[in-house]
Amino acid sequence: MTDDPASLQQALQLKQQLLGAVLEASYDGICLISPEGTFLEMNGAFERITGLKRSEWLGRTIDDMRSAPGVTRNSAALQVLNGSYPATTLVNISGGELMLVTASPHFGDRGELMSIILNVRNITQLNYLKRQIEEEDRDDGAPTGGPSIVQERLTRAGFDEFVVKSPIMESIVATVLQIADFDLTVLIEGETGVGKGILASLIHRLSRRADRPFIEVNCGAIPESLVESELFGYEPGAFTGSARTGKKGYFEAAEGGTIFLDEIGELPKESQAKLLKILDDRMLTRVGGTGQRRLDVRIIAATNRRLRDLVRHGQFRADLLYRLETIPIVVPPLRDRKEDLKALIYSFLDRYNQEFGTDKVIASEAVRRLMENPLPGNARELKNLLVRLVLTCHDAEIGLSHVREVLGHTGNEGGTATPRAELPADAPPASMKERIEEFERSILVEYSHQCRSTYEVADRLGINQSSVVRKMKKYGIPPPASH
Repeated sequence: MTDDPASLQQALQLKQQLLGAVLEASYDGICLISPEGTFLEMNGAFERITGLKRSEWLGRTIDDMRSAPGVTRNSAALQVLNGSYPATTLVNISGGELMLVTASPHFGDRGELMSIILNVRNITQLNYLKRQIEEEDRDDGAPTGGPSIVQERLTRAGFDEFVVKSPIMESIVATVLQIADFDLTVLIEGETGVGKGILASLIHRLSRRADRPFIEVNCGAIPESLVESELFGYEPGAFTGSARTGKKGYFEAAEGGTIFLDEIGELPKESQAKLLKILDDRMLTRVGGTGQRRLDVRIIAATNRRLRDLVRHGQFRADLLYRLETIPIVVPPLRDRKEDLKALIYSFLDRYNQEFGTDKVIASEAVRRLMENPLPGNARELKNLLVRLVLTCHDAEIGLSHVREVLGHTGNEGGTATPRAELPADAPPASMKERIEEFERSILVEYSHQCRSTYEVADRLGINQSSVVRKMKKYGIPPPASH
């Protein structure tokens, strides 16, 4: 090999051209970022996947990108800058598609950070291609219009009650199926009742830790003074009233398995610091102890609060948020997933028909009214509504009037939660006797859900218990003990 400068220069140019060609040929988006967080280079796939233009972003910083409209505030590259460790995160892009972003630090000979290599992969497209291949591989005689591949996978995993019909939920569950077996920390965000706990359980069930413990902890239900001793355990004599032998915490109980920290936003600041250390070091120190214990636990967290708002108000640590949202999953409310909402109505109806030995059907206008309801409690609230409809409707068909009555009792029909004497506006004219019976039945329905026994109902209404039993039987109302 010659040392001629011209030859060396030519070889260097050829090498650069080859590297450039490889970069552009990559199906994944690749971006190079400086140690200061400045965008140095990006390939065409990065532009295609993210929608960011090379000419507009080279020379700009990560902070510029995070403040741009429509760009996620969650940055894997920023996590590398703050901690110098590889980071992976899942983010939404325009159109509801999901992309997996991996940021890898590149170090110099002395261990200094030289650059960050950002890799972006469109998970939605990959999952779509995967489903196409799976469908093509299926038997040609398979019936059409059946459950989706995602729904079939859920059924095989024992989660057939988790109905998935909307594109966004199919994408979310497909992502869960893909990342379940990797020990990445997951943060699930969404309103109460959207199924965060089911997703956490699904991740565990599909992982290599499936035969190990799944420990669910509601951080908001633990008294603040006991949070650390409950989560991390304590040594003998750690505090007044503690067990002589000490006690394992939830983290040690989940050894080898998964711990699900629900309502993570309720965790006190002092405990957040200790949790951050566990995430970083995978080491635990019990309350009152000095020795460290190595942990082999996967962490899944969930919240119905906006953690970034809590960070801005100083109530939640920003560095803990970065570590928790390695894989962030945002579950939309049911009102934004009409396909899932409708499917759940029929699914819950089938379930409670089987459970209570009934054979109720539901009118299409009743379904439409349920779908118009805001459902702040999401699937949990919908489940309770269907239970009440199945048990309190004494007709073969659940109609619009039944739904309006139940929604009236829950305060979601624009009124209060007290029994109403008036009939629905669309009801035919009724006699005085029918109006009185309707009012009487509505009172008994309400008290049957509030009281623990027919004796309590009788006491609150000021009548005999035998009268309560007789009237409930007359109107087909199950006694309180049945709820």
